Amino acid sequence: MKKEIEIEIFQKQKKVKVNEDYIKMMVDEIKKYILPPPKKVSIYLVNNKKIKDLNRKFLNVNSYTDILAFKYSKNYGELIISVDECKKNSQIYRNNLENEILYVIIHGLLHLKGYTDYTEKEREKMFLKQDEIFEKIIREK
Repeated sequence: MKKEIEIEIFQKQKKVKVNEDYIKMMVDEIKKYILPPPKKVSIYLVNNKKIKDLNRKFLNVNSYTDILAFKYSKNYGELIISVDECKKNSQIYRNNLENEILYVIIHGLLHLKGYTDYTEKEREKMFLKQDEIFEKIIREK
């Protein structure tokens, strides 16, 4: 029996319009390629102020980031995503906002699965996997 990841998405910012239905539909596609752990993931879409506060509080880094991943147990994790940073990155990488959010969701899920990006070798391995999954889900739709 195939185990599924239960994913909840919470919109915690109002400045940037996000097509949540599209995100939810595509997250279902991502789940085909990243199996648990964890079994449940909560995703929070926030603004830059919130992500900077959390980055400073938990990682002692006083800057914006596109995503923070927190693994609380084998079965539960949270992804905090800055919609503002994703919007900036979508313009840099010529991607639409929702696909940029999906790209960082994949990144966060890989962190929860145990991938790290502290060294160049780890980063390369993680981004290869992230790109592979992203390309598969985008091609499917």
